[in-house]
Amino acid sequence: MKLSTRGRYACRAMLELARYYGQGSVSIDRIADMQHISKRYLEHIFARLREAGIVLGTRGSKGGYVLQRAPGEVTVGEVVRAVEGPLGPVHCVDDPGSCVKVGHCATHDLWAEAAETLNELLDSRTVEGLLRYQEKLDATDRKKKRVKASQWIDSTT
Repeated sequence: MKLSTRGRYACRAMLELARYYGQGSVSIDRIADMQHISKRYLEHIFARLREAGIVLGTRGSKGGYVLQRAPGEVTVGEVVRAVEGPLGPVHCVDDPGSCVKVGHCATHDLWAEAAETLNELLDSRTVEGLLRYQEKLDATDRKKKRVKASQWIDSTT
């Protein structure tokens, strides 16, 4: 299963909101510039994040977006599902009633387990942890030393 650009860009946009958490709104222009994402595309992403209650938008000259909760309380799974929808790799995992073979299909159980594993992984990572990992990458010479994603410093440690 591949995430669309919506899911990947939503996570990158969350980095900017986490970076400036508690310092006021971050404009969509700034997020677009910092993350090299189209402003128009970000507007669609933020509409979904607003609907999910993850961000709060304000209008006006000092308008922009803020996280509704602390970055350590927002999971990557919440963000991705807000913009992508359910993360099942096949339709029958998200809607078991759509398949007559559910309950009698070995592959369904395999796909359901894959979806559960992916959801558990994304739900175990927070936006704060993602930001800390990004900061570690930024401080590291990427050509000489790679930091594994499993070495994230999360708010729970």
